[in-house]
Amino acid sequence: MFSSNEKISGRQAFRLLVFDLLGLGTLLIPAAVAGFCGRDGIFCIIVGTVLGLLFLRLLVYAVGDMQGSFAEYTEKMCGTFFGKTIQAGYFLYLMLLAGYTAYLFSVTVLNNLLRGESFYLVLVLILGLVWYGLLSGIEGRARVYELLFWFILIPLFIMLASALDEVKTDYWNPVFFTGKRDFFAGSYYVFICSSLIFLILFLGGYLRKRESLMKVGRLALIFTGCLEAGLYLILLGVFGGAALSDMQTPAITLMSTIKITGGFLKRADAFMFGIWFFTLYALLNSAVFYAEMLLNGLYHAKKRQALWKKWERAAVFAAVFGVAVLLYNSKENTVLYEKFLWYIGTPFLVLVPVVLAIIRCAGQRKKHLRSGAVICVLLGLMGLSGCATAELEERNFPIEMAVSDMEQFDREWLNADESGNRMVDYSHMKVILLDQKFLEDAQNMDAFLEILEKKSDVPRNTYLAVAEDAEAVLKLQKNMEESVGTYLEDYFENVSEIKKTAYPTLGMLYQEQENKMETLFIPYVEEVDQKPAVTKYYVWKRGEAEGMFDSQTALLSFFTQNQKEEYTLTLADGVDVRLFAPHNQVVFSQTKEKQIIVEISCSGEILYEKPGWRQKLQSEYGQNLKSGDIKKMLEKELEDYFQQTAQKVEVDCANSYKKLGGQRRDWYLLYQKQPEQYEKDMEIIYRVKVDWVNMGE
Repeated sequence: MFSSNEKISGRQAFRLLVFDLLGLGTLLIPAAVAGFCGRDGIFCIIVGTVLGLLFLRLLVYAVGDMQGSFAEYTEKMCGTFFGKTIQAGYFLYLMLLAGYTAYLFSVTVLNNLLRGESFYLVLVLILGLVWYGLLSGIEGRARVYELLFWFILIPLFIMLASALDEVKTDYWNPVFFTGKRDFFAGSYYVFICSSLIFLILFLGGYLRKRESLMKVGRLALIFTGCLEAGLYLILLGVFGGAALSDMQTPAITLMSTIKITGGFLKRADAFMFGIWFFTLYALLNSAVFYAEMLLNGLYHAKKRQALWKKWERAAVFAAVFGVAVLLYNSKENTVLYEKFLWYIGTPFLVLVPVVLAIIRCAGQRKKHLRSGAVICVLLGLMGLSGCATAELEERNFPIEMAVSDMEQFDREWLNADESGNRMVDYSHMKVILLDQKFLEDAQNMDAFLEILEKKSDVPRNTYLAVAEDAEAVLKLQKNMEESVGTYLEDYFENVSEIKKTAYPTLGMLYQEQENKMETLFIPYVEEVDQKPAVTKYYVWKRGEAEGMFDSQTALLSFFTQNQKEEYTLTLADGVDVRLFAPHNQVVFSQTKEKQIIVEISCSGEILYEKPGWRQKLQSEYGQNLKSGDIKKMLEKELEDYFQQTAQKVEVDCANSYKKLGGQRRDWYLLYQKQPEQYEKDMEIIYRVKVDWVNMGE
């Protein structure tokens, strides 16, 4: 229940600040610091957050004896002229911040929810919502954000936890490779986002207990800093540094990468966009609210008529609209705004409290209903499915795609809307089947991946498969009760003994085009008993097609990487062995020899042994042959089998290249310059240790 005194509690202020800080920080920081520092970006986030905490302490000290509004305080401390100059500087900063947030907000909505709609229409609707939200005053907004806080963040935590299975910690290494210049630039970028804590200068006047200002700001910075650091590690582990640096909104892209088994929801990013919807809305609301407050203070408009105040608000909104349009119409204007933040805006934010510190050292229910209405509208917009304005019955939802050449891809997929009355919605695509010849054409694949990534209509978690004739595989549907796409997706996720995270997706190929670190095995599909079946695997090595491999080699690679729970094989002497519960690891020789040591540690059992096998061993090695000796012989045979299987191909079966940075920094530097030489120089050595479950001591 509201007290209608425009005062808020410390908890409400904390949650307001978290919303203000979280939107831009989580959207912009990951890609920016990955571009500056790559794997060292996590340290930039830590340093930038610490600088934000020091900046907060400066702010709190600078306004420690403030009574009334911040505008009145600046005039009291610096005189009328310099006080109004400071207010004008903050007003300009807030107006540009509001315009940039409105621009980013609108573009993000267009890219993730309402593709094909008008930017101007979306911008006007957003600003209309902000206008309506301001009618509630700060007390009403604070109460609403207090109630929504965990409803918004808990789903985010759940989705981040779901992404942990896809994190490759090898992408986190090596660290401490960034130059000082880039590291300082990355840290400063994080500080630019953290410096939004300056909003506490205006928020402090609304706190019931002004002495809690420092505590509120500190908690907000630490909370958002920890969330940004955790998010960055997840994004880096999923996408890799090179791919992450090229993304526009990697946090939202991550949501489309997460696999939700067995459901129709392939575009989790559209569902989870509500998080950034509310955070960007909160920041835009705060920036406009404080800008209007400063505009009133610049010429003492407190006692002016309500109608005149509405015209002032209209002027503020018109200016925000104009800034957003300028940023949208010209990339150069966006670059200019970023330069403004780097060289003028942020130094100004730091300089003002320094000056104030030096000077100080020298000497309502209706609002609740309105806010509730705003939230209802926002929740309604969250429910938009996100592909265009066409109704569900006016859309086609393809489940699988077959691509044989660029001409067919352009005709049947890129321009599919032009060939019929129904809109094509790719948001539920399950599997893309590529002709082998198409996959092997590097120019076609580069164009294909570039087009799909730019359009972003097809989910990143769509599985990829290869076939000699992709169209022929799709025609097998006539013999099946379900679509080929659904059948293959179910096989990858529920039937196959290989973990679903091992099967390449569209997003993985996007990433490898930039990262060039991994060896991926794309399933090769053929007809078996009038149904599609995975019979072989096509190798995609560090962003390029490498060639066809037999299943046994691919399965060994999956088992080596702990991506396959069990591995059954027949040894040369006719013994069938089942290996399971692996906890294998790959290490690099610390000597001069370039050797990769694959340590296979697992449980095992003998499924079948040739009659007279043990008697033959005893006749060869003596009557005193014990079970421990037999175990060692089997393990030696397994080592030889793995060695021979891996040597048949010139491919990194252990997928060890991505681990170089964490274990051998000297080799990492060498083979980053000549990656094609890696497999030629390296020797893979297998060491097998099996806990045999059906063999006595």
